[in-house]
Amino acid sequence: MPTALGSWCRAMFPSAPAAERVAAQNLLTQGTINFGKGGTYRLTEHPDWKPQATSDTSGDRHVNSLNWALPLLFRGVQVQNQAMVDRFRQLMLYWIADHQGPRGTWVDGTIYGGLRTQTLVCAAQTLNDPTITEAALRDARTMVKSNAGAVPVAVGVNNTDLIRQTGALAAFCWTADWPSRDRAWANLVSIANGVVLPDGSDVEGSPAYAVYIESLLRTIETSATTCGMPADPIPTLRNRLYDFVSQAIRPDFLVESLGDSVSESLRASFGAADGQAEWVRTAGKSGTPPAPIYATFDGGYVFGRAGWQPQLGGPDTFYSLRYSSTRPATAHTHDDGTGLTLFSRGTSWIGDPGPYRYENSDKLRAYLKTRAAHSALTVGKVARSRWSGVKKVITQSDWATGGNDTSCVQDNTWVSVTLVRCTQYVRSVDAMIVTDYVNAAPGKGKKAKGRFTWQRWQVAPGVESGYIGSTLVLTKGNQHMDVVKAGTDQWVIDKARNGSSVGWYTGAWGQKLPTQVINRQIAIPKTGMQQALVTVFVPRTGEEQVPVTIGPDGVTITRGALTITTPAPMPQLGAPLL
Repeated sequence: MPTALGSWCRAMFPSAPAAERVAAQNLLTQGTINFGKGGTYRLTEHPDWKPQATSDTSGDRHVNSLNWALPLLFRGVQVQNQAMVDRFRQLMLYWIADHQGPRGTWVDGTIYGGLRTQTLVCAAQTLNDPTITEAALRDARTMVKSNAGAVPVAVGVNNTDLIRQTGALAAFCWTADWPSRDRAWANLVSIANGVVLPDGSDVEGSPAYAVYIESLLRTIETSATTCGMPADPIPTLRNRLYDFVSQAIRPDFLVESLGDSVSESLRASFGAADGQAEWVRTAGKSGTPPAPIYATFDGGYVFGRAGWQPQLGGPDTFYSLRYSSTRPATAHTHDDGTGLTLFSRGTSWIGDPGPYRYENSDKLRAYLKTRAAHSALTVGKVARSRWSGVKKVITQSDWATGGNDTSCVQDNTWVSVTLVRCTQYVRSVDAMIVTDYVNAAPGKGKKAKGRFTWQRWQVAPGVESGYIGSTLVLTKGNQHMDVVKAGTDQWVIDKARNGSSVGWYTGAWGQKLPTQVINRQIAIPKTGMQQALVTVFVPRTGEEQVPVTIGPDGVTITRGALTITTPAPMPQLGAPLL
């Protein structure tokens, strides 16, 4: 019976004793693993490690991570409960015995192999068990095989590669295998430089994963300290993340739901000792707000806002615009290029539907990752190659003097059709102008028939829609958002219904909420065309009237005593407004 945990246990697995007590009791008396977002899993005396109906794809694979069993060891050692420690040891030995031969991709691969390596190192150091020690070293030798350390920046990696190398570092440091330890550290530095771009943005296409990466970098720093070695440059990379994550926080202090992100508050430990991270984490109660109110990031993000500390009754508008990362996308990135989100008056109006849950067989999960599920542009009846990407064209702002933000991104993924989305946030009247420019080449043969541009706006849950005169108005409580467009056609409004993936939105993890999609299709003739679809979003109270006119000279907006006219933001002038 060990009297203390090994030093590597807390270095890699900091946790709360109260949570450990509950989890350990459930594992010992009920045999239940709670994977949180991944569902639950029931253990028999000798588990078969196979998928279960109560866990999703992520949960089924996390059975092989073994970290779920650590509460038995941690709590057992703390209160000297022999039954808990024995059950933990036996589960480790069962898994090791059942996986002596070749292993599948999802057993040794990605996060599952990495977390298991860390777990086995903790177990081996604490229990001094030779079987577990050899299993930890087998895992570590598999994890460290990466050649990432041969280059300063590993391209094409993601957060799971950090976990794998952290486990290898711990194993080799603990056993004093210094050449292997140095290789694991070189891999870690290269991978960390690969998942955090120089401007602090992530490669995951998901701000929530940047928050997660911050915790992984903290674990790496703690592991370096445990190993008695310097952690450079990990602290520098971690500090860069705070600039990015802060910009991805909405005025309600929730993370914007881009990619595999759910709109939720930051965890209590995020960004300790960083002033701006503290400010967004504490909802402005302490710390220092960031300075910029317009920012672009190489991870493929544009963020803008009216300001960080809006006055009571004043504008609090926040928006995001997506384009392709300068590095390869990961599994957590959605096909959301040109996607726009818009928050104002305390309400998310145009949103991103989020991830739903990690269940590969689920049709809704598959749909929510596609372009059609986002507030973006698509082209119908035209071949497409996603690898061509959505590129940043114009990103400029006069925010420092109270002026406008102008951003343009170009979608090159459609064969024979180029799409450019330009947005302009007009601070003086608190309005967003969006111009979707379509340049379609003449079609050839039968493939030219039936082409069309499809513009969609994903309305956030709890928002109602209806016409007031000829203007579509979104409503929530006493707050409104006018949606004004050029052209005479009306919007089509598709509401969520059973049997269809259209119009569903992620609430909490795994929760789907019904909402609606405002959309319109514009036919592309066989002869080709140039056209500009202009849409203006105007937040207002129920008592306000904010007239908008879209004409050849641009967009005219009157709010109170102020009237402005601005050209519709476009990469090329002269296209007809639709």
